[in-house]
Amino acid sequence: MLRDTGVAGALVVGYSLNRMLGAALPPDVRPNYRVAITAGAGNVIVGPQSASGAPSRLGYAPMLDPPGHGVRLRADALDPQPHRIEHNLVLAVFALSAASLLSLVLLWRHARRRIMAEAERDRLFRLSQDLMCVLGASGRVHRANPAFETLVGAELGSALLFDFVHPDDREQLAQALRVDDRTSDTQVSIEARLADGIGWRWLHWSMRRDPDPGSTTWYAVAHDVTERKAAEAALRAETAFRQAMEESILTGMRAFDMDGRITYVNRAFSKMIGYRRDELIGTLPPYPYWPRGREALHKTNMDMVLAGHAPQSGFEVQVRRKDGSMFDARMYVSPLIDGQGVQTGWMTSVTDITEPRRVREELAEAHERFAKVLDELDAAVLVLALADPQVELAGGSGASKDSALFTNRLCRQMFGDSEDLAAVMAASDPSLGDGEVRELLLPASGRWFDLRPRLIRWVDGRQARLVVATEVTRRHEAEERHREQEEKLQRTARLVTMGEMASSLAHELNQPLTAILNYCMGLSARIRTRQSAALEIEPKETLEALSKAAAQAERAGTVIQRIRAFVKRSEPERRWCKVSEIVAEAIGLAEIDARRRGVRIEIEIDPSVAPVYADPILIEQVLLNLAKNAIDAMSGARRRTLRVQATRRDAQVEFSVSDTGPGLSSEARSRLFEPFFTTKSEGMGMGLNICRSIVEAHRGRLWVEATPSGGCEFRFTLPAADTHAMTRAA
Repeated sequence: MLRDTGVAGALVVGYSLNRMLGAALPPDVRPNYRVAITAGAGNVIVGPQSASGAPSRLGYAPMLDPPGHGVRLRADALDPQPHRIEHNLVLAVFALSAASLLSLVLLWRHARRRIMAEAERDRLFRLSQDLMCVLGASGRVHRANPAFETLVGAELGSALLFDFVHPDDREQLAQALRVDDRTSDTQVSIEARLADGIGWRWLHWSMRRDPDPGSTTWYAVAHDVTERKAAEAALRAETAFRQAMEESILTGMRAFDMDGRITYVNRAFSKMIGYRRDELIGTLPPYPYWPRGREALHKTNMDMVLAGHAPQSGFEVQVRRKDGSMFDARMYVSPLIDGQGVQTGWMTSVTDITEPRRVREELAEAHERFAKVLDELDAAVLVLALADPQVELAGGSGASKDSALFTNRLCRQMFGDSEDLAAVMAASDPSLGDGEVRELLLPASGRWFDLRPRLIRWVDGRQARLVVATEVTRRHEAEERHREQEEKLQRTARLVTMGEMASSLAHELNQPLTAILNYCMGLSARIRTRQSAALEIEPKETLEALSKAAAQAERAGTVIQRIRAFVKRSEPERRWCKVSEIVAEAIGLAEIDARRRGVRIEIEIDPSVAPVYADPILIEQVLLNLAKNAIDAMSGARRRTLRVQATRRDAQVEFSVSDTGPGLSSEARSRLFEPFFTTKSEGMGMGLNICRSIVEAHRGRLWVEATPSGGCEFRFTLPAADTHAMTRAA
């Protein structure tokens, strides 16, 4: 003990180690552990020297501080059965270690397989060409593979599948996703269309619901069946078309197998014989529609068909209907080949020929009657078979020539096998239009015929040409006499026109002749005066007078030449003529009378007018006649103007002669071109009729119109020439 002044004393405390070990140890420790205080090399100071049970290898000996100096508190766990327990523990440790190792290996293998399966599943999910997705009950896409997103052209994410489904198929998909949990159907298959960005693709959906109770997740796989649907639609359309075609044709169709058992009949066949299909299919010969008493004939035909010897042209038989009536039928049989090229039976087409046979017989009778009528005609009738162009191109003969299929009695009497028949056949070639009439002169006999060909269908179905030849020799002779009379009438009309213009022509010729006489008499007087005065005659004065006299003589000669050319009788001569020259010649003759009557003439010719292919004398006669009529019509008019025009109208040249006279009534205009009708007291009524004949002979037209000023305007047209036609004519 210490105090402020120093050490006051010492306190000594003693502990009993035995009591400490006995009082401090709990009761549950003593049976299982041996506790002792040791010192030095492990000598026990306090505690039991030995105890029941050997100490195990588990022990603990910490130092005591204080008192120190190697004093330790040692505790050893007691092992009641030390050797047995030790071996069991070792075995248990080894067993647990082996089990743990095996569990680790198995767990590693399971984890590896699971990882590989998941990787393969994900790889299949990513690379699959089929559409895969995970759906909710509302149709929301939780997950979709790349093929799905490629088809719709967008990343789906959490989009609704209904946004990409065809509107007509959405209800079907929604109904499939609304499967009740109480039902056992956890898998559905539907076909719905999905948008691919361009159109709609048909998809076959196989969807399975998650089997966990209460789960609304669906796993869906879709296969593209667009081509299959298109093929099915095409097949349905083709099947429907074939069925409609088979049901709509009027020809009966019947099929039977190699044993003669009927396997198919169409509606036309059932309707034709009156039996239903179920009454016919499956039956074997003799068939119910075979006529009673003629089974042997039909059996022979059936054996011939089954043996493959049916004629290609078919055969005609009689068939009995269900009501007992009979009809004639023609049957054509052909082998029935399946898709593998194997014959499975025979197909027969049946046609009711009762009415065609009756018609054919009536036609044969009618043909006989018609041939009798044709034999009594007064015209030659010839039917020619058209030549085969293929044979003709191949250089063949015989069949390539037109051959006579029919000739009536008059044709045989008139032509026989002479050269005239060959000429008629050659003139009736197919280049002649159907119904066109051609006149033909037969050189051998010198007779004229009108040929009227027409394409017909001959009794055997071939195309043929019907030629009716009518002799028109007398008509040609009458036309020739009429033409000669018309030429004489035209020449007479020109002479009459010249006679009517005689006074004007005399006046026209009197002027140049009088001028010539005056020039000659004046020149003679001047010469005599010069001679009496012994003066020389100036050549200039003489030449001037002679030139004027020559000009007047030329004028008179021109008038005479025009008159001679106009009244000269000659054959019609058509050539390419300039319109301006024809108008000048005609108006030159009419100008004489026009000046005498005080009529002013106006001529207008379009510069673009093409030449015309005509007889200039005849066209001049038409123009002169029209101009003379116009001059006569203006005899009492105050304003007298004759207007002559020539213009181009498409492919024609139109001539116009108009006057300023009083005009004509509608009745007179309607009868103006009738023969012997005239509005003049001294007229013959043939001038305009001749003019119209001349114009129509030149393939033109002549007509009259009323002018706004009150006069008349006569118009006629002539075909205009083109460069190709002029070159060809030249």
